[in-house]
Amino acid sequence: MLAVRKLNVGWNAISGACEHRRRAAAWTSTRLGQSMGCAWTWRFAALAFCVTLSTAHAEVPEALDRLNLSLGGFYPIVDAKVSANGGQLSGSDVDFERDLGLDKHRTLANLRLEFLVFDSQGFSVNGYQYSKTARATLARDITFGGNDYDINAFVEAGLRLYTYNAAWHWWFAPDTQDVFGVGLGATYYDLKGTIDGGLSVNGNSASAHAEAEGSAIAPLLTLGWRHAFNEDFRAYVDFAGVRKPSGSLTGHLLNATLGVEYYPLHNLGLALEYSSNDLDLKANKDNWQGRASIHFHGPAAFVRMRL
Repeated sequence: MLAVRKLNVGWNAISGACEHRRRAAAWTSTRLGQSMGCAWTWRFAALAFCVTLSTAHAEVPEALDRLNLSLGGFYPIVDAKVSANGGQLSGSDVDFERDLGLDKHRTLANLRLEFLVFDSQGFSVNGYQYSKTARATLARDITFGGNDYDINAFVEAGLRLYTYNAAWHWWFAPDTQDVFGVGLGATYYDLKGTIDGGLSVNGNSASAHAEAEGSAIAPLLTLGWRHAFNEDFRAYVDFAGVRKPSGSLTGHLLNATLGVEYYPLHNLGLALEYSSNDLDLKANKDNWQGRASIHFHGPAAFVRMRL
């Protein structure tokens, strides 16, 4: 009887051990299956993500970038003429370079950002600031802001011009290497010209300050062309026009740019361009009645980063 009990105990121990091993094997198999399932799920998700990225990249024309940031300088020759009438006096057409000694050459820092919101539509913002002061002895009589500055008068002159614009672009690709675009947006410009100097009043010397200042926001129309010789070497042409036909400050601002860009690294490159700008404003304001004509043109160089 004792032998039978020992035999049953041994058998139960063996059965328990076998059941434990069976359950452990089943648990291990289940966990392994889950782990393999998760691994294949992640692999499939990564593969789908890569396919999506490559598809999205393929949908962007070769002549465009998803994101393009340009940092550089514009080195133009500036020709500026400003007249400011005062009271019943007709102001002189003052050449800020010839009459007031402002240097024609000026380096302007420039920042430009372009990015695609969709594969063939996007947004761009850019602008520049021009500011210059000089001192000179007048070589002729001038009238500015109601003040008569006589020949040989010593004056200090300043000229400031800010322009900023933003536009939404639509791009059309007739082939794999070219895109043509049209854009609509707005431009803000702010112009200020000042003259401080001595003048003669009834035979007595006096000092005077006169200025012409005006700012406005106007609608902007842009046209563009991009050509990709290959993935890293491209050329482009841009035209932009602003016209403000009504209000106290009217006129137009035109811009034309021709450039090339090269990327020795995939995301980092250089751009060289030549730009010409023409600004013509007429003012009929309380603080300025007159006209401003500013033309500047010259080369520009940029470091470009793209995605």
